[in-house]
Amino acid sequence: MSSSWNDDYDDSYRSAPSRGGSTRQKSGRTRRSNGGGRSGRGRGSRDGQVSSGRGSGQPRPNRQSKESIRYPKNNYGYDDDDEYDSPSNNGDRMIQQQRMTNPIGCPLFGTCPGCVVDDYVADIDIVKSAQLYFSSGSIQKHISSSSRGRQSRGRYYDGDDEDDEFYEIKVPSSITQWRTQAKLAVASDKKWSRNAGCKIGLYQRHSHDVLPIPDCQVHHPSINMAVEAVVKATREVRTPAYQEDTGHGLLRYIQCQVELSTGKVCLTLVMNCEKLKECQPHLSYLVKELKRSEPQLWHSIWCHCNDSAGNAIFARDVTRWHPIEGPPYIREKLPGADPDSREGLLYFSPMVFRQANYEGFGEIAKQVREVIPNGSKVCELYAGVGLLGLSALLHHGKMAEEYDDPDGGIQWLRCSDENPENARCFERAVSSMPMKITGRSPKQLQKDNGKKGKRTRKNYKGKKSDKELSIKDLMDSMMSEASDESKPPPVDPSEKVTYMQASAAAAILKGQALGANVLIVDPPRKGLDEPVLQQLCQPYNPNQMYAEKPNALSHMARHTVNWVNDVRTLIYVSCGFDALARDCDQLLSSNAGWKLESATGYVLFPGSNHVETVVVLRR
Repeated sequence: MSSSWNDDYDDSYRSAPSRGGSTRQKSGRTRRSNGGGRSGRGRGSRDGQVSSGRGSGQPRPNRQSKESIRYPKNNYGYDDDDEYDSPSNNGDRMIQQQRMTNPIGCPLFGTCPGCVVDDYVADIDIVKSAQLYFSSGSIQKHISSSSRGRQSRGRYYDGDDEDDEFYEIKVPSSITQWRTQAKLAVASDKKWSRNAGCKIGLYQRHSHDVLPIPDCQVHHPSINMAVEAVVKATREVRTPAYQEDTGHGLLRYIQCQVELSTGKVCLTLVMNCEKLKECQPHLSYLVKELKRSEPQLWHSIWCHCNDSAGNAIFARDVTRWHPIEGPPYIREKLPGADPDSREGLLYFSPMVFRQANYEGFGEIAKQVREVIPNGSKVCELYAGVGLLGLSALLHHGKMAEEYDDPDGGIQWLRCSDENPENARCFERAVSSMPMKITGRSPKQLQKDNGKKGKRTRKNYKGKKSDKELSIKDLMDSMMSEASDESKPPPVDPSEKVTYMQASAAAAILKGQALGANVLIVDPPRKGLDEPVLQQLCQPYNPNQMYAEKPNALSHMARHTVNWVNDVRTLIYVSCGFDALARDCDQLLSSNAGWKLESATGYVLFPGSNHVETVVVLRR
């Protein structure tokens, strides 16, 4: 869930060409047929609303029948060969087979620029490019021996003797109705009348002409209802649409975010003005009509003022956001939480990044938390609202409680991101989680404990206590203290779960990852910031003392400090394959000792030419 500040304001409607290598399909996966080169690396959009160079509706290559395609026997477990034939894993294979082969069945396919395929959603250029990359000799030599052992034991079941692909592909959610967030463009419904209402949809390929997409099959039904309601309301109250050629008009974009637990929509109206008062009276008329026509549909309504030129949907200035109606946050169940109990909620405002496929990203969070060793100290950069880190914290805390392991769970979690609204959402999420897992106390209790108590005669200096220590008690206490010296000091409850408002580069140079043995990175499409990558490419320094805070290394020159010296597991969640390949090349070719343990591609936005990849490296 990469969540850089800049990524919140990307224009998702430009067409982008893609390139792909030549592959042939075998056993439900594409096989390399051109030597495993990397020249075929492709591009994809962050949230699946960018079209591919291969036009929609063009003839598709011949494929195998559904019956001849086979899929991974299990998701994560390799320790027991018997598990491969368990009913649950057979069910998972059948679900994956259906998702990878069934058609989306959208009547708009061929004219809508949002999707590049209507069936076989994993057979896209970017996936083929990723498979070519991870099967190349330059990458295969960096795969850890333990991963090779799992691969040779039949990680994929295809019935022949060829080496199976290292790169696993999954479709983590339903291929329809998966999109719970959409940013859509607005244009005038009639060119000769600015006040004739608006049409809402996506930009057509290689243009800024808006194409309406009613009844989109990948949209959550509430989004389609919201779009229809806004279109009707703009016609009823004659809301002027923004005209790009003249700069006149008012409504530029809309953003719809669905709260899954209620099905209600948080609607953001992007207006072509600098201040809220400049939107009146049209804004008031429009909001009133929306509430009248669909009173049960809206979770909340916001206005965002953006009068800048260019394609940016949102302005960077936080003062441009104005709540109009409803609660300030959408609440979603924390991935891994029991839906029948209050184990944790995530909070999202329109000002923070949220994955368009929230259900599918929950599967990515599942893999991330399961590859983290028990008892780890975890740092998450590009954390957004903390979805990945908090999901892991909850999972390991529950496991420690279930197995009665006092030393289990995650010892501490540090998250960071530069958007100030992310920190507020993070704190609300932590407050909703069990106190025995977060180590936090209720705010009122924290205030009470912070007050200085009055001295009583019992503890007043110079007075004897009611119970005097015997020599035996004193000796036992000294022996206990001596035996505890070898143990690490206990974690301060107030420092077990923390958030730093800073960019990834600034956070890592401020010591955010000091002492962490697990580092999670979820960068935007551009990949890792250069200072972060430079630190990860440094070799382990055995002469650097273990430290969790920068002041413990004050005796060292700052440029000599390895700020990730204790990191042994790197979990890279990528939304841009080109950047991932570039970063992996530098990590694996450095002398830092990194080895690839696994690489999993998630078709998170079925229909689009996009893949999210989770790479696990260890050293």
